[in-house]
Amino acid sequence: MSEGTRVIYSGGKERQRGVAVILDESKARNVVKVIQHSDRLVLVKLKAEPVGIIIVQVYMPTTGHSDEEVEDIYEQLNELTDKEKGNDYLVVMGNWNAIVGETRDDKEVGEFGLGERNDRGKMLVEFCKRRQVMVTNTWFKQKKRRPYTWKMPGDRRKYQIDYILVKHRYRNSVKVACSYPGADEDSDHNLVAKLKRISRSIENGI
Repeated sequence: MSEGTRVIYSGGKERQRGVAVILDESKARNVVKVIQHSDRLVLVKLKAEPVGIIIVQVYMPTTGHSDEEVEDIYEQLNELTDKEKGNDYLVVMGNWNAIVGETRDDKEVGEFGLGERNDRGKMLVEFCKRRQVMVTNTWFKQKKRRPYTWKMPGDRRKYQIDYILVKHRYRNSVKVACSYPGADEDSDHNLVAKLKRISRSIENGI
């Protein structure tokens, strides 16, 4: 804990990869569980009312890795979340290195995504259908500069590969979810945020 924030980090010694959850002081006091699973997965559970809040931060392998490696991370993610209560407010977010595209797909993907779905995007959508979660930042119409979350240095093409997922049962709690190009952060990815109001003790944003 420093300067009013707590950083919960999970990563390797080389620090080439890693995932983290940053909480302000009030939310940090409500942490009841931390699972630093690997340099690609970390789980944080917060005490809240009427249900607990589970945050899982994900960093999926890039296209330079095999599909088998990606499938292995999905299996680990399933095992990690299966151990938690089914009625908790689950948020799974991070860099999925996948494009789900701009075509609506049932209750999982909205029409305001970006690009054309690729094979890794299909894997993500299949995960969403199995876990009954929605890709929040594809359900809200945004200005043209808003949907993208990453662009390769020196390349003008823009991609949407970072997503925030929540359960279908809590979809009405999400008031907006979008990216924020130009946010003050040292990253080649744009900040993606959602606003919600489901808890009396923890409100407005994860």
